[in-house]
Amino acid sequence: MVDVEVIGISVCPPYQGYVVILKERDGERWLPIFIGAAEAQSISFLLQGLEYARPMTYDLFAAILVEGSLDILSTTICDLKDNTFFAEVEVKIASGEMRRIDARPSDAIALALKSKAPIRVAHKVMDGAAVSNEPVNRSIVEQIAYLHQKLKECVEVEAYEEAAKIRDHIRSLETRLSDTDPTDPGNEPL
Repeated sequence: MVDVEVIGISVCPPYQGYVVILKERDGERWLPIFIGAAEAQSISFLLQGLEYARPMTYDLFAAILVEGSLDILSTTICDLKDNTFFAEVEVKIASGEMRRIDARPSDAIALALKSKAPIRVAHKVMDGAAVSNEPVNRSIVEQIAYLHQKLKECVEVEAYEEAAKIRDHIRSLETRLSDTDPTDPGNEPL
């Protein structure tokens, strides 16, 4: 398994969707996974350390697992079939037995972030679907990840004007990223 971290959510306007970006911890590959708008918002809130006023589905599920004496050990993006990613959540039940629960990647990632569990990707998935570091896109993605952290810090200290500026800058970078196709050899650096 390849250990990864969630470095951010990016919008992809041409596809009217969102991408969660996983980066291998000890390497230079990135795994983009398309997710829905609601899931993107949930993961973004978790990345920023924010909470909704009422529990979200991942909050409910995490609470049920804790109340049932189940520990979330990890989540794994375990397969890719017909352009669809598959995930599993590994839990340890009260008897000590390990179980794997089938999940959508976005739900598994949200649950891992909520419970601070490791996120992993199967080698075959990473080898087949990861993107090698394309210098321009890597730089933009790193900037977006950094700005998400700064946005979180601004919200925590209630610096809302600065947070709005950072949010707008993130949107600008996400637009630039979506306008660049890393698989196009004719792409010029931004």
